[in-house]
Amino acid sequence: MSKQDLPTLTGIYAISEKQQAELARLTWVKKIDIAPVPEEHRFEFINAMVKQNFERMVIASKFGTLIIGALILVVDVLNIPGLLPNVLAQAVHIHLALLLALLCGYLVGRRLKVNDPNISIALFFLWGNFFRTCYTVITYVLFYNMAQGSEQISLAGPFAVFVGLISAGLYANKGYTLTLALANAVVYTAIVLATSSDSHIITDSLYNGYAVLAIAAFSSNILFQSFRHEFAMTKYMEEERRKAQELNTQLTDANEEISHQINLLNEQAREIEITNTTLQEKTLELEEERNILGRLNQALESERETSEQLLHNILPRAIAQRLKNGEENIANHFENVTVLFADIVGFTQMSATRPAGEIVDLLNRIFSAFDIFSEQYALEKIKTIGDAYMIVGGLPEARADHCEAVARMALEMLATVELLSKTLSAPLSLRIGIHTGAVVAGVIGKKKFAYDLWGDTVNTASRMESRGQSGKIQVSPEVYALLNGKFILEERGEIEVKGKGLMRTWFLVGAGNSSQS
Repeated sequence: MSKQDLPTLTGIYAISEKQQAELARLTWVKKIDIAPVPEEHRFEFINAMVKQNFERMVIASKFGTLIIGALILVVDVLNIPGLLPNVLAQAVHIHLALLLALLCGYLVGRRLKVNDPNISIALFFLWGNFFRTCYTVITYVLFYNMAQGSEQISLAGPFAVFVGLISAGLYANKGYTLTLALANAVVYTAIVLATSSDSHIITDSLYNGYAVLAIAAFSSNILFQSFRHEFAMTKYMEEERRKAQELNTQLTDANEEISHQINLLNEQAREIEITNTTLQEKTLELEEERNILGRLNQALESERETSEQLLHNILPRAIAQRLKNGEENIANHFENVTVLFADIVGFTQMSATRPAGEIVDLLNRIFSAFDIFSEQYALEKIKTIGDAYMIVGGLPEARADHCEAVARMALEMLATVELLSKTLSAPLSLRIGIHTGAVVAGVIGKKKFAYDLWGDTVNTASRMESRGQSGKIQVSPEVYALLNGKFILEERGEIEVKGKGLMRTWFLVGAGNSSQS
């Protein structure tokens, strides 16, 4: 699911064209690191980030209003804790002020217009952050009052935590996050130093407060980076879909042109039969037909090149050339290749609970990323079956580093699925198995032909995947022997493998110059 699919509040929190032009004139906006988002999408990215931040703040104000309202009912109205009247008198006005700030902030946020031409970008951000600013100030006042009346200032620690978390959960770059964290740290430090003289209590309180603010700042920056990378991936997928649509349009136009040319040819054939009464007419018609056929041959040659390109997308280039040369039974023995099987764990169960369009889009995003990796590492994609993916290294052209290339792609695949699982909040996990050995490879079928592999190596690689563990890459002894010393491997021990008995296996953990046996 892309960020464009996330729920947004209708009619609020969008930057107008006037405000976007105002942002374009600000130097600090151009310095925000948006990589890997393309520069031409900078303001679209900022607009999306603003929408998400403001929506989260309005939602936070809803829950804050409920919590403060409940606190007023329990403490100030019902007095369930049994506080003394003088204690209640000190707290009730602060509770009411905080509730009023939350309500005002929420109402202001709800009424913020989308394309108001009279509001500046500074006022736009000020109104959007109104409620957060108000209850930050009020909370610090409450914290200060409680600290003055308590010998143990650390008992007021939850209020410092509350103020720190006001900044957490938002998408913000490092500069904004650091500024907000430092401002909170200065105010918090001033309150602690002004309300306590015990050095031990001051040290303990400052340590707890700074730790909370550091965690909040780190959370904000991590969310910003995650949002930035997913936005870039969304734009990349949109561009790929646009290119695919253009290609489909070109293919459709080409097919229509072929049909048109065929119709012309049929018409010319009928004309030849009708005008065959005299030799002169026949000669003229034949000459005309030769000209038409010349143009048709050019069109057919262009279509042949297009068909050839499509064939290369289905089969390896060398195999496609052999088919063009007239070979019918193509099969070769390869002594040493590396086969990888990957399966998305739990995908079948997830498919039963989510819309079909969402499932297909998710699977397309995952496998498109895998296809990019296979091109990057010069590996051959064999096929996909449902949510399973199969690649091989070392054929149809032999290479010495086939096992290393497959191992690096496996690590990329695992990291990609883990990232998508976090950013999309989807229970995605990948199980991968790798084995090295001999295979037979060839083309099967006459119409919907396919390039496939056979042999014990393929079966063993499949067993490595099916008998593996979710989120891990299981490899056979043959793969371990080739990767040992170049990658980080952890021994799993012996497992029962169908047709093999007990087999010693390892988990591929990462790339490195050391191994663990």
